[in-house]
This record gives sequence, C-alpha cells and structure tokens, in this order.
Amino acid sequence: MTTAASRPEELLLPAAVTGADSATLSLPADFGSEKAAWAFVDATLDRWRCTALAPRVHTAVGELVANALEHGLSGVDAEPFPHPLVVAVLSEGPDLLCAVFDPGPGLPAKSAGHGLHVVDAVSDAWGWTEPGPWGKGVWAAVTRSGGGPAPATVQRLLLLAEFFTGNEQPRLVTAKAAPSVTGLL
Repeated sequence: MTTAASRPEELLLPAAVTGADSATLSLPADFGSEKAAWAFVDATLDRWRCTALAPRVHTAVGELVANALEHGLSGVDAEPFPHPLVVAVLSEGPDLLCAVFDPGPGLPAKSAGHGLHVVDAVSDAWGWTEPGPWGKGVWAAVTRSGGGPAPATVQRLLLLAEFFTGNEQPRLVTAKAAPSVTGLL
C-alpha cells in the first residue's frame, strides 16, 4: 500500500465526476455507501435516458459495493489511498459497464458468499482488474444484446483501472464472459 507520505496529490478526486458517457463517485468506507451508490446509479442512468437496464445495474453495483465494504477494506489502513471506494459507470450506446474500485489486494471469490452469484446472474460478463499497489476493481457488463462490453468501454475501464489501482499495465480478468468478449479482454 502507498503511504500517506508518498501520495501524489493530483490523484485525489472530487466526490463525483460525470460526463456524457462515464460517471464516477467516490464513496466513504461505511455501510451507508451502498445507498449512495444506488442513488448515484439511478441519477446517472436517468440523465443518460438508459433506465431500461437500471434494475440490473442497480443490483450489480449494490452487490459490488457490499463486497468491497466486506472484503476489499479488510486489513487495509484506516485511510486507504487513493480512495476508500469508487463506483464507475461507463456507457457505450445502450450498453453499460459498472465497476467498483477498492484498496484491497484480494481477488473476488464466488465461494465467499452470495454477492458474486447475484452479479453473475444479472450481468452479461463480469470480472476484475489485476490488483495494483492501490487495489483492484470488480466490474460487470450489462447490455441489451446479451453480449459483452464494447471495445471502447473496455479501454476506458483500463484507464480507470490504471488510475485507481496504480497498476501501470492494468489487465482485466474475466470470470464470466459473453461470447463476444472472449477475444476482447
């Protein structure tokens, strides 16, 4: 883990960053974060006029935040850097990709509880980023077509992974891949 003395200050983000096709929200490391994440996802999908996928994205993000709170923060310093938790939602046309970044180095395990089984059930593809010095991200693709995330969305997720995990060569690991994802990641 990066110590407070070596923190590059330019990595500190405002609480919420939104754009035409991406939005991120920094969350505190407490159990009220799940409700804040749901409200953020709902508002973002409303703004993008993409509410048809909202129930699936809402469910995936809720489970990813709950898992990050339970597993991604255990054994981490009281003030994790560069973030406690970050929720990201990326859009490419009608398809969405959501990710939750946490400071923990441990990899997700479906055997650890029911949360990732739920993510698996509501997503078309899901996985995680290889951990870096500042943590990892767990992501889920939710599409209208039943396929995986668009290549441009994957590239944006890799940029976020580099930023939030400190991994200079981020790589996505796929736990469940839609047929169109196989050659993409």
